[in-house]
Amino acid sequence: MAPVTARLYVIPGSHPCECAEAALRLKRVDYRRVDLVPVIHKLVVRARFPGTTVPALEVEGERIVGSRAILRRLDAIRPEPRLYPEDPELRARVEDAEKWGDDLFQPLARRVAWALLSRDQDAMLSYSSEANLHMPQWFVRAGTRPVAAIATRFNRAGDENVRADLRSLPAHLDQIDRWMDEGVLGGHTPNAAELQIGSTILLLGTFADLAPLLAGRQCVRLGERGFAPPVGAVPAGTLPAAWLPQPSA
Repeated sequence: MAPVTARLYVIPGSHPCECAEAALRLKRVDYRRVDLVPVIHKLVVRARFPGTTVPALEVEGERIVGSRAILRRLDAIRPEPRLYPEDPELRARVEDAEKWGDDLFQPLARRVAWALLSRDQDAMLSYSSEANLHMPQWFVRAGTRPVAAIATRFNRAGDENVRADLRSLPAHLDQIDRWMDEGVLGGHTPNAAELQIGSTILLLGTFADLAPLLAGRQCVRLGERGFAPPVGAVPAGTLPAAWLPQPSA
């Protein structure tokens, strides 16, 4: 099988970017990863793509923005292993779960992430510790506070929204566990919905404050299939204890 050469633009630690990168590895597509700095990435992507977000992929002369669009294109370029089931009913359920993962679950994790990273700039730097940002470390460190402030505002990661996200998180994890019980997620190979949701589980697992909510959950396995080991972590005690809900029974 002839290799397909691609270039993937990412933010280190970004869960949608992890989703797209896992799909490239699963499809055995040859690619080069380009690491970008949060917030600044919008200028770089806008210069090359029809959008400003990451992940952004250059492949076979096409320029594609967004994890869902990338996964669909990869399924067309390299059909096996399939990210979308052939069975129409199962495919519809996978697409519904994928949309939920992209529209609801990923933004929730993004808001929680920026609430954490705005409180701990060293933790923010840990997510790019293995990245090649083409910038001196002192410059990257100097930019952590303004980048966190801008990203927090842009993603509406204020205290009220994040506290609501945390209150709803156990119910969302229950929903993911149900999809696994029903066979929508957790099949022989990861499907598109699993990559979307699993990448978010992977990120949440790097937040020590959330460890009690994830402990014993079968959905934790979704963050372990097809993904590289996580880089970066936020220590316990970064969020106020009163914000954290009790784990589901």
